[in-house]
Amino acid sequence: MLLRKGGFVMETTAKRYLWVFFAILLIILAGAYLMNLINAPQSKPLGDNQSTPSYYTVRDEAGNVILETGVPIQVDDIWISDQNQHYQVTRVERDQAWAALKTADNSPLKSMLKPDSLAAQPVLGPSIPVQTPPQDIHVVIYHTHSDESYVPTSGTASKPGNGDVYQIGAKLADTFKLNGISVTHSLNNHNPHDINAYHRSRRTATQLLAEGPDAAFDIHRDAAPASAYQTTINGIPCARVMIVMGRSNPNFQTNLNYALQVKAAADSLYPGLLRGIFIGRGNYNQDLYPTALLLEVGTHGNYLLSAERAVTAMGDALIAVLRNR
Repeated sequence: MLLRKGGFVMETTAKRYLWVFFAILLIILAGAYLMNLINAPQSKPLGDNQSTPSYYTVRDEAGNVILETGVPIQVDDIWISDQNQHYQVTRVERDQAWAALKTADNSPLKSMLKPDSLAAQPVLGPSIPVQTPPQDIHVVIYHTHSDESYVPTSGTASKPGNGDVYQIGAKLADTFKLNGISVTHSLNNHNPHDINAYHRSRRTATQLLAEGPDAAFDIHRDAAPASAYQTTINGIPCARVMIVMGRSNPNFQTNLNYALQVKAAADSLYPGLLRGIFIGRGNYNQDLYPTALLLEVGTHGNYLLSAERAVTAMGDALIAVLRNR
């Protein structure tokens, strides 16, 4: 009887330990999931209908509009303008935000930038290096928001599974290939266009990065007024491009320096092509690779042709940097 009783006690104790183990495991998994949600960037809002996505307007302290974008804005986000001015978001109310202009001395990025970058104010990035002959270079391209499209061309801002951004990615791939750079362009579909899109595209990015590329590009289009992205390059109507980065990234400094090199190259080759660099909450899967960039090529209000011209020009800037790394 005592043996049975002792055995019963031991069995009960073992069950308790087992329950405690599973409870702790569940808490750890739940915590990891919540951290992923926190670090996951929010998706661009689609608005009331697919032809008119909503967007955020950011103003400086004088009330001047400095940025219009569909990328969600949070306090402490950073905007590096086309003139290399640094702004930090101080307040957000619904779709309106305000940002303070930062100098070289109080820029939130000061500790992350190289000394020579800061010395060249107002330009806070390295100058474009001299190109060298073609090398064995490989890049990968994918699309987190597979549905994104251009309304004037397609009649809608969203075509689930067959967005116009695939054509933009193909155009960029062609530009690379014409310059002797090998490309893997993933056509994986990551719909729906929601907060989990970046979790789904992370699997694609991980698979692509196993190829050991020199760079990885997640190609999107923004959701903002067409005027925010329309420009003229060499007398030809063209969309503009915006680099998006995530600040919740342990390797952020490396990614930032790469983005600044790309901006310097674009500014040198095609002044006005690049709107700037937006640095927001989340990681945009850039924590996976030091040379990973998210490019917003035009907005839903631009023509597809304008976006294709933009990404072709952007390809030239990317090639200039890739050949000199």
